[in-house]
Amino acid sequence: MSLLKRFLPYLGTALIIWLLLRQISLHLIWQLLRQAQFEWVAAGLGWYVVTIILRAYRLGTLLAMTGWRRPLSLLPDVLALSLINNLLPARAGELSFPLIMQRRHGLAISESLVLLFIVRFFDFLCVIGLFVVFALLNSANLTKATGSFILSLSLLLIPLLVLGALLPWLGSKGLQAITWFMQRLGQAERPFSQKLLAGGQTAVEVIGRVHKIETYGRVLGWSLAGWLTTFAWFTAFLAAINIPVPLPLVIVGAAFATLSKALPLATVGGFGAHEAGWAFGFHLIGMPADLAIASGFAINILTLLASITVALFVFSVNPHLFRLQFKEWWESGRITAADVSSE
Repeated sequence: MSLLKRFLPYLGTALIIWLLLRQISLHLIWQLLRQAQFEWVAAGLGWYVVTIILRAYRLGTLLAMTGWRRPLSLLPDVLALSLINNLLPARAGELSFPLIMQRRHGLAISESLVLLFIVRFFDFLCVIGLFVVFALLNSANLTKATGSFILSLSLLLIPLLVLGALLPWLGSKGLQAITWFMQRLGQAERPFSQKLLAGGQTAVEVIGRVHKIETYGRVLGWSLAGWLTTFAWFTAFLAAINIPVPLPLVIVGAAFATLSKALPLATVGGFGAHEAGWAFGFHLIGMPADLAIASGFAINILTLLASITVALFVFSVNPHLFRLQFKEWWESGRITAADVSSE
């Protein structure tokens, strides 16, 4: 069973990629990458760096870091999260991130998990919101089927906003429910349960600390800016492979790719899931299916290379930092409830 779990992401990736590649030629992907224009690749790389910086400031806002310099200390952490998610199966960066933040910044694992949840919440909110806005503004350039997706995602914003508003209440009630359940089982006094409940209490306190209109407003601003620059690097990479698409239409087309890649699916680095979402989204803006699939692979490969390039530069400046990030990823699979409340 353990062997199957280890290879499942690779099998899932291979299956999805095989299904997609049945519709196109590998030569088409190679042709797109071979003709990539350096100046547009450099522009995309620049937008990638800006995005990482904006994400560091967003995380710094949640950690109540003051000044413009302190959040920049989070750049290696945000970069490692992006790199590991782009390289490894099932969003593995999400598991390594709490350990990285614990070792480098002294945060409890439960606190890091809450902050990561809030970050992902705003990611979904921003991507869906941007899709709805730009799809409505560009409805004349989209296929007829797009209307139903605009309506569905617009309706999805309502429960997301309700969830954000009720987060402290839900956290508190959830902790009470877990405590009651442990007591009914007669397990509340066991060390394992005590540590789990302590971690839950820390999580509730963190939610209460950051649940402020001012904080959420700033996090929303950083998130929107970060996603606009993300779509800008997609736009630059598309221009690099001679598929010029205006930024508003890239936002509409790439939204499904970013949402599908954000899910913890059994794929390696999001390969397969990203391309499926990309092909679907760009089909909505009228791109031929074969070109949509091939460009999805090409953009994902360029993004992975950008992530590796920036990481190599940052970690070459501080090799110890690279060893630490790798160690945390290696140990991330061993996070247990006993770790959740540890400082």
